[in-house]
Amino acid sequence: MKKFYISFLFITFGFFLNAFAQESSCYDQYRKVFENRGANPVEDGAHDNIILTIRTEGKADCYVARAVVQNSVIVEIDMYFEDGTFEKKEFEFKDKSSWSIHNGMSKTKITEKDEYVNIMFVNKIKPKRKKLMKAPTPDFDLN
Repeated sequence: MKKFYISFLFITFGFFLNAFAQESSCYDQYRKVFENRGANPVEDGAHDNIILTIRTEGKADCYVARAVVQNSVIVEIDMYFEDGTFEKKEFEFKDKSSWSIHNGMSKTKITEKDEYVNIMFVNKIKPKRKKLMKAPTPDFDLN
């Protein structure tokens, strides 16, 4: 009987851990949409209402921003304030390579403060795929 209670305790504990592990950040939720649907190409120019994610250990914050793209590379970021105004945001990245875009999302860049930064062009997400129409169950005698 003692083994039963111990096993029950471990199983219950495992379910609670699994429930907490499935909690996802704003970054994870957006990333999943991009992976499932894909995105159209991002053209050169200014793009409003993009999502900028900044992740550190155990925490992710998502902000509305504006990005300027040239030759499929992000060259400028402006952060929006709640009153609708915006201000240029400068990051100090460890890697000095270009900030490229693939499938509507930027390459992950790491700041000098060990923050992981991504840009997501949400207006480039492809629409949901059409679902096949399922046949209704027969309401007549097939025999």
